[in-house]
Amino acid sequence: MPAAAPLRVSPSAPELEGSAGARPPDRPIPMRIPGLLALALLCPAALLSQRVVVENGNVIYRASNQAPPRQLTSSGRDSQPRLSPDGRTVAFVRAIPGDSVETAAGSEEAMALWIVRADGSGARMLVRSRSSEHPERTLASFSDPQFSPDGRRIYFLSSAWVTSGAVRAVDVASGAERFVAPGNSLEVVPSGTYAGHLLVSQHRYFVAGGSYDWVWLLTPDGKEVGPVGETDEALEDFRSLYVNR
Repeated sequence: MPAAAPLRVSPSAPELEGSAGARPPDRPIPMRIPGLLALALLCPAALLSQRVVVENGNVIYRASNQAPPRQLTSSGRDSQPRLSPDGRTVAFVRAIPGDSVETAAGSEEAMALWIVRADGSGARMLVRSRSSEHPERTLASFSDPQFSPDGRRIYFLSSAWVTSGAVRAVDVASGAERFVAPGNSLEVVPSGTYAGHLLVSQHRYFVAGGSYDWVWLLTPDGKEVGPVGETDEALEDFRSLYVNR
């Protein structure tokens, strides 16, 4: 596999190093990362015509704009559906009423991450909320599930520290789940030089005091590659340089 091209970093980036989640942060500034826009520029037309939405708490799938809707779930408690890259599987979040978990931010409603095939079969729970004294092991408030480009893993955001969430990953086949990195937003790079890498907004601290919220490029295992920037424009620059169109 050819070596990845070096990541270009803006010369205006401060050279002070930070540590994500190293102490109770003051206030994060979550960044909006429009991952669906990047996917829309990369997927074949047949996959782009597929749609998953939520109606009355149930996941609805359409194979095309002309195809009739297919209801995949019936719990009335489902949200945030996301199609796998091959269009065959849907990941979604399901609320669990009457159950809660304790987090650094207080008590939160329990939820679970599920998958189901696009034909409505094989519905299976992968991960369920849990409390822990250690923020990096807490599972709560799941959001933004996204498949890896090969469809083997699902990355998602979970509650962790008071003002910093965590990026977590679960293996679709085995259900094995792990902590990846602190993070307040998430985008899985779908293709190109850094396919499978992660764009993650992290709350970090300057050595001399103060904090900043930048998007960082991480490996699939959460190791730092380099800073991308703090604006949507910086993200668009990254995509134009490193994501195949």
